Amino acid sequence: MMNDGNQKAEVPETEDAQTFSAMAKAFIVNVSWSYAEALERMKRSRNPQEPAPESPTEQVKPDTESN
Repeated sequence: MMNDGNQKAEVPETEDAQTFSAMAKAFIVNVSWSYAEALERMKRSRNPQEPAPESPTEQVKPDTESN
């Protein structure tokens, strides 16, 4: 036999509860993006970028004097 006396009826979400839920999700996403951006900035500051090498066309110059 099952005891049906302990079952609770599900309460439908109100518009306020849905709004609050959406705001909470947006806040979590915002905090996550901010954390990721801070990690990227910290990573870049620890490993400063080296100057970009010159393009290969500028580095390789034909030696016209040896001919």
